Amino acid sequence: MATGKQISIPHDIAQGCSYFMEVMPGLMALVVDFTLQRSVELNQVVNAEDFYIAYYDLSDEIDIQKINHSKVNYHSKLGMIVVDATLKSSYTPSFKMYSFWLLIAKPLLQKYLLGSIGGPKMGQNNTIVFTSHMDSRTRLCILKLRTRNYNDPSFELSLRGTSLQVFAYLVERINENDLVLGKLSELDTAQIIKTQTYLMEQLLGAFPGIDFLAYMAGMSISKYKKLFKRIFKESPNSFFIREKLNLAQELLKSGNFNTINEVGNELGYLKPGYFAAIYKNQFGQLPGEVFVKNRL
Repeated sequence: MATGKQISIPHDIAQGCSYFMEVMPGLMALVVDFTLQRSVELNQVVNAEDFYIAYYDLSDEIDIQKINHSKVNYHSKLGMIVVDATLKSSYTPSFKMYSFWLLIAKPLLQKYLLGSIGGPKMGQNNTIVFTSHMDSRTRLCILKLRTRNYNDPSFELSLRGTSLQVFAYLVERINENDLVLGKLSELDTAQIIKTQTYLMEQLLGAFPGIDFLAYMAGMSISKYKKLFKRIFKESPNSFFIREKLNLAQELLKSGNFNTINEVGNELGYLKPGYFAAIYKNQFGQLPGEVFVKNRL
């Protein structure tokens, strides 16, 4: 079996390295650990029709900034995406970048799934398979790997163990949620992602409505709802509410507000009782249990 290999890039672009290793036949792992020296755009081009890529991003996920004592910028990367390896994409990463990749042969993934994926030719067009928030077990597993030194002789063992564990969690998650892995056109994918980005930009307001989102995507309402749920595994409204409450949690902990009501008002929840109820429904605790008051 091939040993691992560190891959470096010019120091004027970034400090750090990445580490690539074949874990087992049909399963390869890549760790990307860089501190960028300047803004760059990364292009992903993997011409491997028989592989899926499971991508886990542990870079800064939420960026919160209080502006003019009222407005909040919020950006949440879902943290996990599984795509067909033929999908080409580009993105601008945060300056402190840490990500973990698994390249999984389609036959290997199919071997462990309970009939949720088609034949080997499935996904030869641009395809998003699954995108979501990273589950806590996977996050902890990768965070533990992150503490290991790349030059440690036992690093390869840690990477191999982490890769197998993360792969097992992925298979379990796909099977438990009965996820359907199938084709989406590049255009449909782009349009759905565009509306998801719009929703993330509107978290301080009310849900814009399915009719508006479908129009933005250039689709019928039924097609839009079906494709959005296929990609994000929940309805647009459920996605919006969950992200809105994720933002609420960050604001409650930020120390930038004097009262819980101020946080609720910032997000458009004018009835404190309703805000407390839906927050507890999502997180299992009341807003007051995590609230950090502004001490200035």
